[in-house]
Amino acid sequence: MMSEKARAIQAERIGGHAYRYLTARSCKGWVVSSFSGGINLLFEGGEAFVPVQTTDVPLHPWAIEIVGRALLFPEGTPVSAEEGDLLVGGTHIVLSAARIKELSLPRLSAKEAAIVWRNFPILARFMDEAQKTHAPDPFQPEIDAILRCWRESGEVEILLDLIGLGAGSTPSGDDVLVGIIAGISLFENVEPLKSDRLDQLRISIRRSVRGRTPFPSAQMLLAACELTFDEPILKLVAGLTSPNIQENNLLEKADRVFQLGHHSGLAILLGLTKSLRVHVMLYLPW
Repeated sequence: MMSEKARAIQAERIGGHAYRYLTARSCKGWVVSSFSGGINLLFEGGEAFVPVQTTDVPLHPWAIEIVGRALLFPEGTPVSAEEGDLLVGGTHIVLSAARIKELSLPRLSAKEAAIVWRNFPILARFMDEAQKTHAPDPFQPEIDAILRCWRESGEVEILLDLIGLGAGSTPSGDDVLVGIIAGISLFENVEPLKSDRLDQLRISIRRSVRGRTPFPSAQMLLAACELTFDEPILKLVAGLTSPNIQENNLLEKADRVFQLGHHSGLAILLGLTKSLRVHVMLYLPW
């Protein structure tokens, strides 16, 4: 059990992946980095990457959300988890009463899929404008070339070349691939026979992602393969499937995705819109 002298903070919400990992075992780690909204924890030599963040930062499947100020600890501060409790330095983060958010992408019916296609032009226009106003990504020409080959051939294995393409803890190519997986997965239930290529892509990502990209990004891709995504992505999908959503509301949801990270949000939207363009007409039973 944790020390009674530790300062206690109640976690507000926790992503499903983080909850299952931290409550299923005793494990140790350390603070590996910090950001404006909190700290990042790395467990067991690279087994799990878990942010502890404020409510100002969107929740994702591996994150813990707390209320109040962001925690500040120097890199290397020891961390331990035991029986669902988390100890970071002298702070006890209580996970037992936190709301667990699975952040799972819903399976669409044919009717819902048709609504996506009706709302898609709004998203496409937002994406066009966002690309004009955002600083260009130096890796964009390579990303565009891979997407062009995928569109022309239809072979999902080509998309594996996106893994690790770019800079930072989540390279742009990985973010694009997350958006592509989300877009393809939306229609998986509409035409099950068409899901074979998606299954093939997931299997290939699971086999090849580790060691090809930074661990936080690999973890993000593996979560996407399990149909779990950042909360803003899920809210955007919910908007795309809403028959009566107002354009301004949908644009706000798209902008929330756009705000993720420096280049990440734009890259995710690029992958999502590209996959919708390629796959919507294939999946809808006109």
